[in-house]
Amino acid sequence: MKRSCFFLMITLLCFSAARGQYTRHLSPKVSVGTSPNIETYFFMEKLAVEHIGNYVFDIKGVDYSHQPLVHFAFGHFQQYKDDPLVVRCAGLMRQIRDLLHDNGPIMAYLLNQQDFPARGPRFPSVKTPIDPQTEEHPQSKALIAELSDSLRTFYTRAKVAGFLKTNAAFYKGALQETVKDVSQAIFPAMEKWYGQQFPQYILYISPAMPITPGEDNYRGFGPNILSPKGKIPSMVISSSRMLPLKENLQAYHQYGFDHPQVTTFIARHEISHTFVNPVLDKFKTRIEADSILNTKELQALLEKNNFGSWYVCIIEHLVRLGEIRIAVSMNDLKEAERLRRLHIGEYSCVLLPLLEKKITEYEHNRSVYSNLESYIPTLLDYIHSLSPKDINDQILKYKDYAKSEATKM
Repeated sequence: MKRSCFFLMITLLCFSAARGQYTRHLSPKVSVGTSPNIETYFFMEKLAVEHIGNYVFDIKGVDYSHQPLVHFAFGHFQQYKDDPLVVRCAGLMRQIRDLLHDNGPIMAYLLNQQDFPARGPRFPSVKTPIDPQTEEHPQSKALIAELSDSLRTFYTRAKVAGFLKTNAAFYKGALQETVKDVSQAIFPAMEKWYGQQFPQYILYISPAMPITPGEDNYRGFGPNILSPKGKIPSMVISSSRMLPLKENLQAYHQYGFDHPQVTTFIARHEISHTFVNPVLDKFKTRIEADSILNTKELQALLEKNNFGSWYVCIIEHLVRLGEIRIAVSMNDLKEAERLRRLHIGEYSCVLLPLLEKKITEYEHNRSVYSNLESYIPTLLDYIHSLSPKDINDQILKYKDYAKSEATKM
């Protein structure tokens, strides 16, 4: 894909030594960076797990030497393990974990706060976004706010900014590995196809996020950041490459983020959920009314993907449909075919051929359908017209799609 000289000229590396924050600006609207709040949280989580046993992928006793920064940061901050502040944070994390079973709402809250050591909301004029998990468990809101205050104290007391600055080369290297695989052109292409714009797009890398050993293990989490100009789609990304342990962080010339498939997937697929999910949420009852189409055969086929319900199945199909059609709109037919093999063949989204044929009606009539949301009722009418037999016929036709396409190559 072509990149304009303008974009190349404005690609900058920024570093605030006072706070330990790094950012690469890829365009006026797209950036890849780090968050001192998120890094501080994971430094603390690693210590807290020594008291509470586990939290998501952070498990006491597991060897994280495949993640250099996780490994060496734990060694650096281990002196605070039994500090009353850490014990207090561990108690708060235990309560939050037992309520929410996730640390995503903590990350979302922290990214809507000013960077440590500053106090207060990131955008004071904007109400903190509502997280569905915390709405279900209102008592978790106060616990997360209290944890944030304690993390801010830890940031200062443990001199987290100094640690981040000392290891600037590692963070800059990790950023460079990520940035090279982020297509600047994909974001305006998504806006055009979906018919919707956002004020910014931010990818946060977190070398401090613990991930259990495994060649295909990584994590991406999409928090809601609300600004005066609207929602900012964002992702927090862990490392995705296992690295051999070296003597110190300065010895590394690879940083765990050089994984084009993962970076592309997160930048394209996960950000696409920001366009699709809120729209489909408005039609959730209507979609669920067609749950008879979620046949036993389809459920069995998609079980590996953990799609669960018919509603989630439709969300995931439409996100993947958008990926394919956006590639087509960019005239990248090779990428579009790669995505078909991936999503139909590997992920078994066998309804995609039907949906791709139907969605061309939207693409050819943008004067009538200004955005995807305006076309969704028509698309749902089409899905409603299908029968369980139609669904199972798609399974028989496309369950071996990846193999059949491979023989043509």
